[in-house]
Amino acid sequence: MAFPPFSLAFLGWLAFSLLWRLAEAARPLRVLYSGLLLWNLIGCYWLMLTALSAPDWQEALLSLAAGAAAIVANPLLMLLPFWLTRRLSGLLGQPFSPWLFIGAWGLFEYLHFRWELSWSWLTLGFAWSEWPPLRALGQWIGPLGISVWMLIGAAWLYQQKGWLKWAGFAVWGAGLPLGALIFPPASQAGQARSVYAIQPNIDPYTKFADFPPDSQVQYLIRLLPAQPEPGALIVFPETAIPVAVPLDGWKSHPYLLPFTEYARRHQVNVLLGIVGYRFFPPRGPFPVSAHPLPEGGAYETYNAALLLRPDTYFVHIKARLVPFVERVPYLEIFSFLRRWYIDLGGSFGNFGKPQAVSPLWLFPDEMPLVVGICYESIFLQDLRQRLREGLTLLAFLTNDGWWKRSSGYYQHFSYGRLSAQVLGLPAVRSANTGISALIAEGGRVQAALPYGEAGCLRGLLRPQKPLRGYAHLGETGWGLLVTFALSVWLRSLFPWLRSSKSSAR
Repeated sequence: MAFPPFSLAFLGWLAFSLLWRLAEAARPLRVLYSGLLLWNLIGCYWLMLTALSAPDWQEALLSLAAGAAAIVANPLLMLLPFWLTRRLSGLLGQPFSPWLFIGAWGLFEYLHFRWELSWSWLTLGFAWSEWPPLRALGQWIGPLGISVWMLIGAAWLYQQKGWLKWAGFAVWGAGLPLGALIFPPASQAGQARSVYAIQPNIDPYTKFADFPPDSQVQYLIRLLPAQPEPGALIVFPETAIPVAVPLDGWKSHPYLLPFTEYARRHQVNVLLGIVGYRFFPPRGPFPVSAHPLPEGGAYETYNAALLLRPDTYFVHIKARLVPFVERVPYLEIFSFLRRWYIDLGGSFGNFGKPQAVSPLWLFPDEMPLVVGICYESIFLQDLRQRLREGLTLLAFLTNDGWWKRSSGYYQHFSYGRLSAQVLGLPAVRSANTGISALIAEGGRVQAALPYGEAGCLRGLLRPQKPLRGYAHLGETGWGLLVTFALSVWLRSLFPWLRSSKSSAR
């Protein structure tokens, strides 16, 4: 209940007090797993909703099993900090320490964002995405830092007694967020820029099967603004073009020609979500995710975004791919699994990954545009690495219709808004079926289209220079808070160390 759309984030303090009490029992792992499983089920039940629109019962069972597997497996990973804390405490002859647990959990969340089996949707810091003071704190310490801040408050409540318990908690729980509001990181805004977010509202299950591609393209063209301002940015959602297009020969592709001509005629920037592909000559070598061709050679597909300018173009290839849905994790090692993937309708198999990711450059002023496709919008450590010193915009492209009207699409929107505020940058978000939005500085939603409504949003966003906080410091704040928690734990060992020395004498 702490996570969107309920957003009762303060319940996390109570929840971890209860989990730590369970962890002190003699054999707690089974009941701890039950609690963590319930948390994942309530928070991410929507992962199984793809089964409702599957074309046949085999696909429905596979989709149901895939969603259930994530919900069942993630609590096992969440058990690791509890197990490590108990194990290390037992070796030292100490009781379970919430301060040691904070260090273990902080490391778990840090590493969970950095491997290919990442499902970091329930990162504790994301629970506060609807709370503006905590989003402001995130501008200094990031979502992982908010997680540790929350756990330190829970540990204080768990161990202290009397008036000190509530006084210290009030100082910690309110002091840091208020300080972040009073002393925000330095920022600098530029001139307003016209931006448009297109929301087609096409059912994703019919998009790749029953809706003719040429009809879809004509429909997208009708959603384009009639008279956009020169230099405007117009953003379409993920996989807006329903067929794969060649990245090396897209200029002659009939479905892209109307958008190219539109960008040239109106002198604007058009950002299109596409599935792209490249061919590799027969001599090889080929990437492990490449599909061999009968006549020799191979091709590789990508979940990508194509920025069409009046004078040139740029391509962004999605680097953070959803495990098993878009790519089998560590495919280079488990190459025998390259034919195994979960088909959500597009049948593109394992996507390829880029060698490097950088911002795209907007016409006419070469302003950097940092793009995040779907899942990428929550990986702030990746987004910040693409930032440049100058004025910048964010663009998030997604297709949340796979999960129907559920908590999933709103959580994704809320987490993306948190990412924009933490980096201190305005963002344009284009979703196939909602929520599309224009997010101004400070995380304020300037305009939005709800789920299930087609349309074109228009507004003015003021590009910003990345904040002199998390955008530059990265996980420094997280590291300082983890160090503080571990220091408290080490200090609690001093009486035990002194008694051990006395016994030795």
